[in-house]
Amino acid sequence: MKSMQEIYKRAFVSSTLEQKENYVHYYDQTQNKYISIPKEDVSEKEQQLLSHFYVPVEREKEMTQLSLAEQAWRDFFIKGTDCPEVKASRVRFIYVTLSENDHAGFFEAADTFFDHAILVVWMAEKECLLIEQESDYPIQKKDALTFLDVLAGDFYITGRLFMGRFTEAVDELRDVYKKEKELARKAALFIPEHRATTVEMVVPHLFLAESGPELEKLFAEEKKLFEEDEDLRKTMQLFIENNLNASQTAKQLHLHRNSLQYRIDKFVDRTGIDVRAYEGGLLVYMICLMSSQKQ
Repeated sequence: MKSMQEIYKRAFVSSTLEQKENYVHYYDQTQNKYISIPKEDVSEKEQQLLSHFYVPVEREKEMTQLSLAEQAWRDFFIKGTDCPEVKASRVRFIYVTLSENDHAGFFEAADTFFDHAILVVWMAEKECLLIEQESDYPIQKKDALTFLDVLAGDFYITGRLFMGRFTEAVDELRDVYKKEKELARKAALFIPEHRATTVEMVVPHLFLAESGPELEKLFAEEKKLFEEDEDLRKTMQLFIENNLNASQTAKQLHLHRNSLQYRIDKFVDRTGIDVRAYEGGLLVYMICLMSSQKQ
């Protein structure tokens, strides 16, 4: 907090939230304190950066309009209160970032689209959580993509979301929230072209961030092959992403199935990596990601 006050000279820190006009407010969970900064001193980009380190706090007027359930979850995340009671034993968080500050439109879209009850908890003006209790019909990735299409088509709100994992509804959920929020940020950084992302989609990029240079040395020839032949890289990557389903991949690439098979066989013969085996498929996928990052 001291360093923050050195950067923002007109900011002030308090143990209780002091709502003031034309200020943005953040909560530091480690020190259990609030910092308030004049809006004119903080750019929108800086506000987004600060929200990764501190919890943004909404205006008091907006806070009073929260439902009891939403307030309970906000208190859980921000103030460290007990985990709210839920009917199911496990819940998960879906992290949503929007282009517009249209809460009413978003509520209407969520209420209309989802069959079972989904609690919406706003964490910032354009960021919210969908809290889903475990059921026989969990939200699938394809459902999430359709929901984003509905938002864009009917409400003119573009967005992206990150789907967390179902976890026991206990106090440790607060740590899950922090870790998954960071994964959501990295998903937006590593794979911005994907509007709906999951933990398993981000993990390969985390491995590359740590082991990329070593992999690049070991498989320089294969990486160069993909860089010189973009169509081959896209073919192999899509084949793996489609769970080795040749028919589906050929259809998406507008290829005859035999033509796709020829490409795959040629790659296997040249590299000696059997993409159809689990280990080979994982390795080829990592090389594909590594090659595409460099372009």
